[in-house]
Amino acid sequence: MKKITFLLLHLNYGGLEKQTVTLINELAKTKEYKIEVISVYNMLKGKSFYKLDKSVDVKFLADFGPNHKAFYYALKHFRLIKLLKESFFMIKCGIYKNFVLKKYIKKLDTDIIISSRIEFSKLIKRRDTLNISQEHSYINSKKYINKVRKNFKNIDKIIVMTNKAKEEYQKWLKNSNSNAKVFVIPNMLEETNINNFAKFKNKTIISVGRLEKEKDFLTLLDVFKIINEKQSDVKLKIVGEGLQRKEIEEKIEKLNLKDKVILTGRVSSQKVQEEMSTSSVFVLTSLCESFSLVLCEAMEIGLPCVSFNIDVGPKEIIQNGINGYLINNRNIENMASCIENLLTDEDEWNKISQNSIKSVKKYYSTNVVNEWKKLFH
Repeated sequence: MKKITFLLLHLNYGGLEKQTVTLINELAKTKEYKIEVISVYNMLKGKSFYKLDKSVDVKFLADFGPNHKAFYYALKHFRLIKLLKESFFMIKCGIYKNFVLKKYIKKLDTDIIISSRIEFSKLIKRRDTLNISQEHSYINSKKYINKVRKNFKNIDKIIVMTNKAKEEYQKWLKNSNSNAKVFVIPNMLEETNINNFAKFKNKTIISVGRLEKEKDFLTLLDVFKIINEKQSDVKLKIVGEGLQRKEIEEKIEKLNLKDKVILTGRVSSQKVQEEMSTSSVFVLTSLCESFSLVLCEAMEIGLPCVSFNIDVGPKEIIQNGINGYLINNRNIENMASCIENLLTDEDEWNKISQNSIKSVKKYYSTNVVNEWKKLFH
């Protein structure tokens, strides 16, 4: 029986973590592999935010988690003593994330190593294992491209989420020190028993994600402001937590949308599905996405989706006008108009809803896990 080792930063909340845990659970179900997880940080007292199969062994390298929030608070408010303390703690986190993990990788008794982050991939120096890097990021910038070219020296196979990403990674790796082959395996949807599908009558717009700059919820508020001026009975729900929460709250106040916008904070996967099922349109305003599993999750319950048309991700999931809408050039007026149409045209809503449900079945875990099994052999 082959042993697979997954390298993760933590087992807390996050799209990357959710997707990796889903993959781990699906592989565990096959009973064909022995699986272990190496998590740098222990943020939930030995637990995983997403349920892990009982057969999976978990090893935490550090009994703490990163301190970005505390560090930036001390920096912003110039609390000198606290800033020094948090700076030393941040250095400690960096030591575990790099040196301790690197040392641990060397000693692993395993057949296959799967890295979930580009910074972990560069720590892998083994040639006696099959080394795989699953790239959840796609950032078309000179800095990121240089990281790609430098960090995959000992990686055998790189997994990306979309065909566009594959083209770009192959281009970036050309003439680099890596001989890694690039494969496309999309994120997978866990097949669950859906009891509540989205309904046209629920006049709520929803978006889900970390409250961070790359998700661009500030632009979503501009879009909603346009809609609210015409349809005052519509609500906006933003599900997630992050460093940009205060800035988002301030903009809600500035746009006089306090009674119209709900920030739920971080919630469980089951609660996310519940929130989606009581909404009528899902909106994605991200600046970049590697795939966007949350789009698939929304479409699975028949929730029509509207997204900005960015480099990769949404354009490989949404067929414009068939199972959702893609908005070019980040045009907020066009996005608002499209959402308004879905909120008022029940026939169009039903068409998009039914096509959404059908189109995401190809991402079900039972189909995608077979692609991984082929890769291992």
